[in-house]
Amino acid sequence: MQLAFSTLLLFVFAAIVAAQPPTNNCVVPHTANADDSPAIMEVFTRCNVNSTITFKAGVEYNAWSPMKWFNLTNVKIELKGALHLPTNVTDVQAKVNATYGVARPLMVTFNVATGTISKLKMIKPVAHGIRLTGTNIVVTKHYVDAKPANGSRDSPVGFPFNTDGFNVGGTNITIDGYYGNNGDDCVSIINGAKNVVAKNGYCGFSSHGLSIGSLGSNGQNSQVSNILFENWVMDGAVYGARFKSWTGGNGLAANITWKNMVLLNVSTPIFITQNYYDQGKGPRPNNTAGTSTHIANFHFENFSGYLNPSWTDGTCISDPCWNYVEGIDNTKAVIFDLYNGTATGLQVKNVHVKPYKKRYEDTTVICDPATLAPGAQDTLGFKCWNGPYVATRIAS
Repeated sequence: MQLAFSTLLLFVFAAIVAAQPPTNNCVVPHTANADDSPAIMEVFTRCNVNSTITFKAGVEYNAWSPMKWFNLTNVKIELKGALHLPTNVTDVQAKVNATYGVARPLMVTFNVATGTISKLKMIKPVAHGIRLTGTNIVVTKHYVDAKPANGSRDSPVGFPFNTDGFNVGGTNITIDGYYGNNGDDCVSIINGAKNVVAKNGYCGFSSHGLSIGSLGSNGQNSQVSNILFENWVMDGAVYGARFKSWTGGNGLAANITWKNMVLLNVSTPIFITQNYYDQGKGPRPNNTAGTSTHIANFHFENFSGYLNPSWTDGTCISDPCWNYVEGIDNTKAVIFDLYNGTATGLQVKNVHVKPYKKRYEDTTVICDPATLAPGAQDTLGFKCWNGPYVATRIAS
């Protein structure tokens, strides 16, 4: 099944997928030079149970209005043609606000109980791609092309801001096979995510990595657990593996693994901050609440490759940059910006990365040993300090 989207608007799926094959066949009609959204809505309303809904091959549909597809049971969607969506970001935002209230645009919310997405292509999205908030979802062979024709990784001109591939907040979700040129996270794990596997992927252009968060905004109690990222190539990314929670957050992120990562021109391979804030609004605020989103059992294993000459990218449009931390440069393989005593079970193993056109011995880290939990250095796997990367024995 070939699924091809171009640009972006917001679709909401709410469905239960049963085991038996659909028995009803429905074809979506198309009207040239007109908005097909009303016709699409009519078909999804009429064929919401035990149906195959087909977008015809060779037809370029116009989905110019936001849509909600609710109460789908045992429905298969075959997008053999293409869906063209609005490209003007201002117009898209206005339509989203008018339909759903003020919200950041994204193309699809996939809130289903047992569902699959296969061979979906998203070409030149203007904002977030797909949010997975349901249960028992499998995604295979996903493709995203947000790379601008008139820009580069290090220039804000034409940069595809906020073009995440997936935001995942559901349970029992597998993403197997991803090829993307993104201007933001390829996969972002958000509050509520549990038992997620994202494997066998390529993250290109200027991705902001395979990320947990952001969590804990405005003191939110965020819960994320049992997440595995495995077998990824990160090419030109700002981050490889990233965790971010806001200053003064609450909750717990536990049992997270990034494993078998090939890093090509990556600015910072491993990054954790429990003190995230918006640099565009001024200096880091005081953590008056004295709280943090706790982290437990984060494992980073088998990282290889080399760093980018630049520690940031075209999204650096503020002063300081949104990803600036004191001491950052183009030699940092690991940056741990921890909140005192709230990070346990951190482990870094088999990391072999070097700065661009330099030696492995030139690789450095940022890590304040005073922020480690008691005994954490014994199992960390590298020397926590602001200095060269030094691998250490992991105590059993």
